[in-house]
Amino acid sequence: MVRHIVFWKLREDYAAPEQADYALQVLTASTETLLGIDGLQQARIGRNLAGGAYDLIFYAEFADADALEHFREHPLHVAHRERCAPYVTGRLTGDLIE
Repeated sequence: MVRHIVFWKLREDYAAPEQADYALQVLTASTETLLGIDGLQQARIGRNLAGGAYDLIFYAEFADADALEHFREHPLHVAHRERCAPYVTGRLTGDLIE
């Protein structure tokens, strides 16, 4: 299994609580569109409760490293990245293979 974790900072336009809530709703709906991708076992997004430099965390689990590679350029993921772009910036990514 591979755990894929992405930390995102919201753009300044979405820093206020109401705008942050709206952005999270949009990003949550977009994340749900990914669930049909082969090899993706789960995906979710939420607020980073630890605070710090990043506002949001995207978390996904994949069957294996090949599934993660397939995901990266899958049309549903490409569309998801495009939907997210207006809301987020400053990304940090990590992958943990078990």
